[in-house]
Amino acid sequence: MIRTFRKTALSALLLAASGWATAQQNVDIGLYQNDGVLEVKVRPEADFSGIFSSMVFTIRWDSNSSASLGASTQDEAVANYMGVERSGNIREQGGFRYAVYAGFGMRSLSNAGANWQAGQEYTVLRIPVTGQGEFELVNDAYTADRQNNGNYYVSLGGTDRTGIIYKGLAPASEDGSVLIQPNPNNGRFTLSFANSTKSDVTVEVINSIGQTVFNETVRDLEGNYKREMDLSTMGAGAYYVKLKRNGNTTSHKVVYR
Repeated sequence: MIRTFRKTALSALLLAASGWATAQQNVDIGLYQNDGVLEVKVRPEADFSGIFSSMVFTIRWDSNSSASLGASTQDEAVANYMGVERSGNIREQGGFRYAVYAGFGMRSLSNAGANWQAGQEYTVLRIPVTGQGEFELVNDAYTADRQNNGNYYVSLGGTDRTGIIYKGLAPASEDGSVLIQPNPNNGRFTLSFANSTKSDVTVEVINSIGQTVFNETVRDLEGNYKREMDLSTMGAGAYYVKLKRNGNTTSHKVVYR
């Protein structure tokens, strides 16, 4: 896929044709949600007007949530220098769904009437979303698998300029009643939320590979829920609190440092 593309003669031609590549710095990526639409943004560390050769990124969300992705769109000006589309079908693994996106460019930004400025954000893709849940840009065990080849990657002028995922998490639908404090934390945090309609509520905490480390069902809950959570005996990393209530499932990320 992308790694193969980098090794081809075409990559070499792009590198030779792009005088901007040798002075270029890395490009970071972020994920935002705006009125029911995910926006994937890139943020260059330096000015750039050459060839945005290729990119790959993966969006992950809880397979038990009601959230889903729609068909992606791009601004015409962006599509002229970097066309991005979903690569293959949505896959499931470890309690998550994954959508890998990939793009290739053959035209310089300047020829397409664009010019990146250092530190500015540029939207490369928009994806409508429905339901409740959280979407996340990820590099994890699934994306690192060579068969999936979905880790975040960017090349400019045929040269690897992959930066960081500076903003990875974006909710599909905000649920202001859920509080996780502090977050990030040292493995200990307080989870609280309000359940306005009397119903059974299930609270589940899973780790980054989909294993359940806490599970509780509260019958006929109406009002406030509050619990002190302690993950300090487990490994540091990303965890997810899944709440099932009133027919909906939401997922909330917890970072244990």
